[in-house]
Amino acid sequence: MIKLEHIEKYFDTSKGKVHAVKDVSLNIKQGEIFGVIGFSGAGKSTIVRCINLLEKPDSGKVIIDGEDITDYSDKELSSVRQSIGMIFQHFNLMPSRTVFDNIDMPLKRTGMKKEDRIKKITKLLELVELSDKAYVHPSQLSGGQKQRVAIARALACDPKILLCDEATSALDPKTTASILKLLKTLNEQLKLTIVIITHQMSVVKDICHRAAIMENGEVVECNDVYELFANPKTELGKKFIETSGSSENFLKLLHTKGKLEFIDENLPVYHLTYTGNATAIPLMSRLYANFGIEANILYGNIDYIEEKPFGQLCVQLFGKEPNQDIEPALEFIRKMGVSLERIK
Repeated sequence: MIKLEHIEKYFDTSKGKVHAVKDVSLNIKQGEIFGVIGFSGAGKSTIVRCINLLEKPDSGKVIIDGEDITDYSDKELSSVRQSIGMIFQHFNLMPSRTVFDNIDMPLKRTGMKKEDRIKKITKLLELVELSDKAYVHPSQLSGGQKQRVAIARALACDPKILLCDEATSALDPKTTASILKLLKTLNEQLKLTIVIITHQMSVVKDICHRAAIMENGEVVECNDVYELFANPKTELGKKFIETSGSSENFLKLLHTKGKLEFIDENLPVYHLTYTGNATAIPLMSRLYANFGIEANILYGNIDYIEEKPFGQLCVQLFGKEPNQDIEPALEFIRKMGVSLERIK
């Protein structure tokens, strides 16, 4: 559905030319939810704006549904953009207009008859569960409700693609969860291809099928979301995964403090990552039964990504006997298909 080939983008700034996007190529399948994640300045928002040519690349190709639109005229682009909806972090609603009128704005430009527009807007409001808010103004809505209006407006022209640029960044966790659930429903019901730009790995974990990680204008890693979590190939990927769940606070404490009262500073800390069938193994009890190795569990969690288990455990391991060699136990852990990393 979306193919980016060797995209390059520069910006002129007061400090000189900035190379914002460096040779980025991506293939996004029809009907999938694709995430682009990176810290501020990674180039992710520039990439999403290149998809609908709000930012024209300095070189490279943008191909939408088989059509190379890179050199389209403004008139040709206007037609293509009707098939690409977009929502933003700060909603971009017209404060002086009602919810109904905000959604009506793109429909008016299509020349659709008023009675047909009314029917369409009514259906869209039902879809985003805001039927009772048609004639209120944005100032009377919560942040989540405003984003639902923005989603309804983006869907008004029946797009094939929905671009979401930090669409949940301004929302609290509960509201974020409800918006992500809505986007997932739209993806399933309307077969929408959705591209989500975010700096939150938890968003990628909850909704995306595949994702690309960007740093300094480049894609440094791209894979199925489960594989990104189970086998991150880059330090940046590992860093993002640490921020995606309840392990974040413990690992942050460990890295920043270096020394914690409840941890024996004479013993190393091991970070175990379980995937697939390995999550069903009673690993700690087997270590004791087979090797006489005891475990001090510092942190543990099992999550589910695309309904597949993904577990993390931080432990200190020690033998029943003084100075007992724990290497056979570590080798056993590896043979069980569990990733093992010693945290410095």
